[in-house]
Amino acid sequence: MYIEAELDEIHTERLLRLQQKLQKPVAEVVAAAIDALSNTTLTLQQETHGTRIRQILEEEGLVGCMEAENNLSVDYKNHLWSSES
Repeated sequence: MYIEAELDEIHTERLLRLQQKLQKPVAEVVAAAIDALSNTTLTLQQETHGTRIRQILEEEGLVGCMEAENNLSVDYKNHLWSSES
């Protein structure tokens, strides 16, 4: 794919510095930058999705809705299906 872009002076200097530091053609430097940004964006979206799920669970009263010991993640079945209620 052919892309033509005009960069301001600051970004031009940064791109040239990266190219010199990495000793790679500009196209490879830009591709690496796109990959890095893409990975960062995916990570942020996952965190945002998890945050939203927790928020919904808290709004519905499902977070902290029962009392148990600190190791509930290990023995939750004992609490959910025990005859003691």
